[in-house]
Amino acid sequence: MTRTVFANGSIFDGTGAPIGEGDVLVVDGAIADVGSGLDGDEHIDLAGRAVLPGLFDCHVHVQFRDIDMWRLVQQPFSYQFYEAADNLRATLAAGITTVRDGGGADLGTKQALEDGLIAGPRLLISL
Repeated sequence: MTRTVFANGSIFDGTGAPIGEGDVLVVDGAIADVGSGLDGDEHIDLAGRAVLPGLFDCHVHVQFRDIDMWRLVQQPFSYQFYEAADNLRATLAAGITTVRDGGGADLGTKQALEDGLIAGPRLLISL
């Protein structure tokens, strides 16, 4: 069990409460507590930075990088899955923790994320 404290950050919780200074305790990848003076195995100083909830993007097409249909029909079918992996990684790096794909991503992409084969946000697929 790993206990990491992200300390001294400005905390925005999305509830309408004022932004306040505090610590966030993360245990095994999940937020366990928010407050002041929290204890953990590792401390990361967030002075001058903000902590906010994960963001949702409710309309993405992770399998595609552009809408050039001529390019899409000329590239190998499997290439779109490599583009999807890159798009998902970049989306997560931007702070988006959940996406709803409006068409393109399939169960295989979702399963690859869940199994840790590729990095990215939680994926909700539309069929």
